[in-house]
Amino acid sequence: MRVTLSRTVLTAALGVGTAFAAAVPASAGTVPGDAGGTVRAAGPYCDPGWSVHVQRKVKYKQSTGERDELINRTSRTVQRTYSLTRQSQTKWNVTVEGSVSFKAWVFSEVNIKVGGGLEKQSSITKSVSDTVPVKAHRTLVVTRGFRKLKVYGYTSYTWSNCATGRYKSFVVTAPYSKYVEYKEVRN
Repeated sequence: MRVTLSRTVLTAALGVGTAFAAAVPASAGTVPGDAGGTVRAAGPYCDPGWSVHVQRKVKYKQSTGERDELINRTSRTVQRTYSLTRQSQTKWNVTVEGSVSFKAWVFSEVNIKVGGGLEKQSSITKSVSDTVPVKAHRTLVVTRGFRKLKVYGYTSYTWSNCATGRYKSFVVTAPYSKYVEYKEVRN
């Protein structure tokens, strides 16, 4: 035996009445995107693409191995001249993706400009000498070299659904300036 309910009985049984009709928007019958806009699925959306993530930066000095000692054994301050003449060079290194665009990307992220752009090395070619005061009973040690930055990080790709995948780790080692350093020690 088959039971057939009328529409009124069925609506009352489901607990849906006029409130259901009011909850349906007037545009429910129209086709999505009819207004000329793009239809996008509900949920997060991100611009897909690669990004660089810097985890740690370490600054350090790399000496050229050249030093000059100015010794003052007197009881007064004297003027002494030091001379540093060795030519030296250092290179930067990226241990991941070799592309120029990746290097430019990383270098802009870590704010390194070597000689105003991306170069493969930095050189000291100029001899330096200067006259400096040395205090009584002191030795002034003069050294020079490169200030360098080592940056650890990774690249990742973000998809349009905002999911991110880790791609590769990298280490960037680059010179960012040169220095002449004076260190005073007691005799």
